[in-house]
Amino acid sequence: MSKTPQKILDFTPFALIIRVLAILILFSISRVHFYLSNASFFSGISFLEAFQIFKGGIRFDIVSVLYINLLYILLNIIPGNHHKSVLFHKISNLIFFITNAIGLLANCIDTTYYQFNLRRSTFTSLTELKDMNNLGDLFSSFLIRYWQVWAVWLMFWVGLYFIIKFLQPKRNFDDKHTQFDFAFLSVFVIVAGLRGGDLHHATRPLGLNHAGEYVKEANQVALVFNTPFTIFKTLGKQKTQRLAYFDSEKYLDKIYNPIHVPDTSKPFKPMNVVVFVIESYSEEASGVYNKDQNTGGFTPFLDSLRLKSFYSDYSFANGKKSIEALPAIWCGVPSFTQPFVLSPFSTNRLNSLPALLKEKGYHTSFFHGAPNGSMGFQSFSNLIGIDHYFGKDEYANDSDFDGIWGIWDEEFLNYMEKQVDKFPQPFFSTVFTLSSHDPFKIPSKYKGKFKKGPHPIYETLSYTDLAIKKFLEKAKNKPWFKNTIFVFSGDHTSSHATLPEFSNSIGRFRVPIFFYSPKEILKEKSLKNIQQIDVMPSILGLLNYPKPFLAFGKNVFSQSENNFAVNHFGEYQWHSNKFVMQFEGDKPKGLFNFANDSGLKINLLNQERHIAKKMEQDFKGFLQQYQNRMIDNKLTVK
Repeated sequence: MSKTPQKILDFTPFALIIRVLAILILFSISRVHFYLSNASFFSGISFLEAFQIFKGGIRFDIVSVLYINLLYILLNIIPGNHHKSVLFHKISNLIFFITNAIGLLANCIDTTYYQFNLRRSTFTSLTELKDMNNLGDLFSSFLIRYWQVWAVWLMFWVGLYFIIKFLQPKRNFDDKHTQFDFAFLSVFVIVAGLRGGDLHHATRPLGLNHAGEYVKEANQVALVFNTPFTIFKTLGKQKTQRLAYFDSEKYLDKIYNPIHVPDTSKPFKPMNVVVFVIESYSEEASGVYNKDQNTGGFTPFLDSLRLKSFYSDYSFANGKKSIEALPAIWCGVPSFTQPFVLSPFSTNRLNSLPALLKEKGYHTSFFHGAPNGSMGFQSFSNLIGIDHYFGKDEYANDSDFDGIWGIWDEEFLNYMEKQVDKFPQPFFSTVFTLSSHDPFKIPSKYKGKFKKGPHPIYETLSYTDLAIKKFLEKAKNKPWFKNTIFVFSGDHTSSHATLPEFSNSIGRFRVPIFFYSPKEILKEKSLKNIQQIDVMPSILGLLNYPKPFLAFGKNVFSQSENNFAVNHFGEYQWHSNKFVMQFEGDKPKGLFNFANDSGLKINLLNQERHIAKKMEQDFKGFLQQYQNRMIDNKLTVK
């Protein structure tokens, strides 16, 4: 009698069903782990909302579990006598273990990686790894620093072991006709499951857009998803579709036109341009905006320089990843659902700030202290007009290597200063710092020298701030200094926000951006929203560049251009003056005065109808120009 339950569990139909259910339980546990690891990003979820999220999550888990186990299931439902083979069971169990272990590992890794890109990983995320030529060092560092990820994954290994041990399909139907009937029925169920439980001909299979049915806030879709699902659903897909909100091209151009036509009455000013892109430089670290907050003020030199510059209290990154910053700053091209450089349009012809200036006789260069080729920066910089690349290879002194990312900022900026001294004027140069990056190390000689903050990143930003100070103190005595415009921007915000106003969908994009020049009178606190894609048209405007060009940003020094900013946080966000409109797909779902309502608590969508209508029209005009020009490869001016 004691063997009867085990015999039932050995029966293939029951064993397969219970195995799938067991894996679904592990995926639900993985979702709980994801939520607990990132609870600060999902504050304010009620019990009923959590129940709805997890209920929707099961639907997405079913799709992923079936994809992951498709080969295993098919092997076990194929009619025949192979179930009696010991070798078959070993191979079958090995496939089951490996495929499910990989799927659960993807979920485990995203519990940490979500903090950096604020979305579940996609197939595009996997392609980013091919440009990391220090991947081995990064993996070793990740293995040690995030040991809890691997610890949880090993616990899932234990779960898989017990599933295999106690749930082993061994006995199929004896009758061949019944075996075929079972296989046919199983395929029908699998197809329904892969579609998300619906075989209706008019219903599309379960996709990324369906997660909105189970959440109230855009960022909560990460709780509904599992990582294998977002990878499967973005595998080889080009999601950009042609838009036709406005039939008339002439009317569309009146709403929004990315082509900038300069005033040619003023002579071109051949000033040098130096752009600092500062790793994880969030507004929260600045004492300019946060002077009354105990978390602010970790970049004293940059703060003092900012007050002598053209800046705003409200400046924004257009993306959440380092590789999204350079196309925005150099080319005026934002990234939305995926980084531009990894999109199907990455080979489109582009206007770029360095290329246009090179036509005016500029020397162009880029400095990044990481191993050459890291993040694909060297390839992209070459494509858009940078002639001289300076990386870790050119630095050629591993004694200043931080052990993970590259050369310490202080030493590398000192190297840059010596190289710039050799450049002919006028020149365009960009430097991308790296020391304020996880795992947030500083040189041992500076231990205890900087103010401690609520997270180690603030200490590293203080170190980078000092490195930039030393660079500019040396530079101000050089002949090229006074004829230079400096631009400073964070690449993206830190993943470790402390204050509530920097933890929401607005604050997660707030990076300092400012323009400084010893020669030009740029000292002004602007009321405009400044974004990374504004850098290119603003610099060209300051220099009185004489030819038309295309950039999706605005010239912040012009009084005639619309005061907007745009970014993507699960859904689009369109800033206009001190309002932000959030969209669900292309439909407005919220309007907030983010300057007065930093917590985004008061939805003004039904109260400010005139403003909402204008903002919706402007956003759709921008998006139609952006997507259609991407598809048509019309990102330059003929």
